[in-house]
Amino acid sequence: MKSENKINGLGKKFVKVLMSGLCICLVLNVVWPDKEKSMTENRMLARFPALSASFLQDLDVYFSDQFAGRDLLFKGSYIIKRMEGIRRIDDVYLGKGALIRESSPYDEMIVSKNMDALNAFRAAHDVNTMLMVVPTAASIEKDRLPAFAPVGPEDLDAIWGKSGEGITNIDVRQALNEHKEETIYYKTDHHWTSLGAWYAYQVLAGSQGYTLAGNTVYEVSDHFQGTLASKTGSPFLKDTIELYVPDNVPEYVVTYGSDQHKSRTMYNSKAIHEKDQYEVFLGANEGIVRIESDNDSDKHLLLLKDSYANTMLQFLIPQYRTITIVDPRYYYEDLERIMRSDLITDVLVLYNYSNFVSDSSLSDVLQSRSEEQ
Repeated sequence: MKSENKINGLGKKFVKVLMSGLCICLVLNVVWPDKEKSMTENRMLARFPALSASFLQDLDVYFSDQFAGRDLLFKGSYIIKRMEGIRRIDDVYLGKGALIRESSPYDEMIVSKNMDALNAFRAAHDVNTMLMVVPTAASIEKDRLPAFAPVGPEDLDAIWGKSGEGITNIDVRQALNEHKEETIYYKTDHHWTSLGAWYAYQVLAGSQGYTLAGNTVYEVSDHFQGTLASKTGSPFLKDTIELYVPDNVPEYVVTYGSDQHKSRTMYNSKAIHEKDQYEVFLGANEGIVRIESDNDSDKHLLLLKDSYANTMLQFLIPQYRTITIVDPRYYYEDLERIMRSDLITDVLVLYNYSNFVSDSSLSDVLQSRSEEQ
């Protein structure tokens, strides 16, 4: 009888503590100021909605986003999921010492569209044209995935098989596989590291006859938490960001976008003090960026890319007099004018696999040229 009373007493105390906690949370949510952005999730938070047909739905999103202690609960939810043995959150696998995003499925229509547009572009322009599609960590670091994770193969051979005459395929799979025990991909982000890009660059250099120079390595952060940590709430894993500055790098000027902002370096030091530290490489995504170098090269590169190329750019600067960088996801102008005005001699298309097989923005930019001819 006494034990039952003791249990009932403990139960009542627990309920009181729980109710007290809920009351405190409710009070906090009334007085707590709204936040504009979640640094944990790296996204903007909902603000109090205006009256509209979707007001109640928007209000629910608002209260969810602005709940006091949201970041702590988000991270706590991740810890509980790990303890429960959950191996995946959305499209992110909770791997062995790393978060690994699932590859995008191969979309035959999008790949054919991208490759047809690239082949047509090469047929219209007699310039040295290279294609590098980079495998993702899910393909290279299979050993770090949870046991029996249903990850399909990345069909790079199908992409290479669609390359027409005059396009050089730069296949970096072997180089990355040979170094997969090293940190060639971030543990908390979907990008590759400077080291991974360096090994891939050596393959590109061998294909194109670039001079390989040494690099001075600068560690600029040891607490980077990237897109995958933001998506899952992982609080523990952290990455190191290193800059690889080639010993033969010339003086150069970077001109950004439509506002023509200029810089003497491709590295954005402000990003190290912000959430998205990967933006230390070239800054935030821009439709177009131009780099002009003080060297003796007579080659001018057009780089069509996604954000994987930002890390590779470190090694490309010494090889070209100018580099015109176009991100088709944010570029809406005439590519043909760039070919003429920037005296392009070389074209490099550099994408990670997931973007190349799921995003048709490359073909949209390339086809805009042919439609205007």
